[in-house]
Amino acid sequence: MLNPNLGRVLSAVGACLLIVTLFVVWYDIDRTAAEGSTTATGWQAFPRLRIIVLVGAVLTFLTALPRQTRPVLVARTLLGLVVGGLIMRRIIDMPDLSYPQHPQIGIWIAFLGALLVALGGLVDTGRRVAQAYPGLGGGGT
Repeated sequence: MLNPNLGRVLSAVGACLLIVTLFVVWYDIDRTAAEGSTTATGWQAFPRLRIIVLVGAVLTFLTALPRQTRPVLVARTLLGLVVGGLIMRRIIDMPDLSYPQHPQIGIWIAFLGALLVALGGLVDTGRRVAQAYPGLGGGGT
């Protein structure tokens, strides 16, 4: 049986990753013709997305604290999926710059953090279903 706190822990770890990776390099910008190569963190690159990611991480912590009802678990799962989708958009569709840019490890870890937030909600939802309907697993008759 799954640990009752596993989903909360996964989501909290994901939220921590989201916050920390905002200050890690997300893009390497190749300006060799002009002034050399520079980098941009998630905080520097996206004025609106950084606020969404930060608020998403804080909301994740807030959803890990109260009683884990169905609406709380669904909200936490959706929160992770939305933030993950917004980050994935920035992996696929990078900002428009006149210089070539390359995604770096920070953006990938941020995406992983968002997936952990969603996974934490799913794990807790699955645990609640298994407790409410023990015969659904196929192990009991």
